[in-house]
Amino acid sequence: PNQPLVSVWIVTYKRDDTLLDALRKLAASTCPPQEIVIVDNVRSSSVPSRFEEFATPIELLCPEGNVGCAGLNLAFERASGKFIFCFDDDSFPAPDCIANAVRAFESDAALGMIGFKMHDPKTLQPWYDRWWNPDSKSAQRTVFCPGCGLAFRNDARLPEEICVPDIISQAHELSMAAEILRLGYRVEFRPDCIAFHPDTTTGYFGEKARSGNRNQLRLLIRYADALNLAVLLGSQLLWTILRRPNEAGFAFDYFFPFIAVRFRGQWRNNSRKCFRGTRILNSDGCCEFFCHRQFAIA
Repeated sequence: PNQPLVSVWIVTYKRDDTLLDALRKLAASTCPPQEIVIVDNVRSSSVPSRFEEFATPIELLCPEGNVGCAGLNLAFERASGKFIFCFDDDSFPAPDCIANAVRAFESDAALGMIGFKMHDPKTLQPWYDRWWNPDSKSAQRTVFCPGCGLAFRNDARLPEEICVPDIISQAHELSMAAEILRLGYRVEFRPDCIAFHPDTTTGYFGEKARSGNRNQLRLLIRYADALNLAVLLGSQLLWTILRRPNEAGFAFDYFFPFIAVRFRGQWRNNSRKCFRGTRILNSDGCCEFFCHRQFAIA
C-alpha cells in the first residue's frame, strides 16, 4: 500500500474537550493528515465515541498508567506517514502549517525536522523565546523544536525510543532532535509554519523548573561525550562543595546505571559530533544547557 504523507501524533491526559477542540482545528488544515495516533494516558471512556465526527482515521492507544511524553514512543511504533507531526492535546496548526512544512521537506532532502512558530491561541501573538521561538522572519538552523509544534521525517533508521523513555514532560523533544541529527539531517525553525499553544515560556519556576532541569540532565548524560560529561558532573559536585542548590545526587544516580550500558558497546569511539552543549547555572543552581552547535552523539 502507498505510504501516507502525513501522520499526526498527540499525547493526552484528562483534557477530553480540549483534545476534541484541537482535533477540529487540525481538521481545518489545507493539507489534512491521513492518520492520527492518540495516546491517552488516562483511558478516558468518553473519547473513543467522540472520534466519530472526524473523517481522518484515529488510532487510540492506552498505555498502562500515565507514561507522559514517553507515550510518543508508542505512537511512533504505529505512525506510518512519510512525515510525522507532533502536537499536544491543547495545541493545533494554522490552516497552512502542515502544507508549508511538507513543502519544505519535499524541496530539501537534507531537512529532517522543523520547529514551528508558536503563537498563543488567546492573544494570537507569538511567544517570545530566543531559543525555542525566535523573532525571525526566515528559516534558521536550531536544535530547539517545541514538542507542542514540530514535524520530522520518518526515517526507518530512527530508534523505536525516539523520546527518552523516563521523561514524563518537558525536554523530550531534544532527544528527538538529537536522533534526527545523528542521521545527518538538518533541523530548522521555520516561521512560515505557525501553530498555537498557550505560552509556556512563563511560569517556569519551582517544581516545574526542577523537573525540566532533571530532564536536561537525563538528555546530556545519554548523549554528551566524555569531556562534556566530566564538566557536567564536576559542576554538580562543585555546587555540592559550595553548598549551593544542585542536582548532584540525581545526576550520579542516573549516570552510573546508564553509563554501564554505554560501555558495553553503545558508546563508540568513532562517534560523530552533532552538537555541543554549552551549560549555564540557573538561579536554582541547577545545570541547564543551551545547544549551540554540537555535542557528541554515540
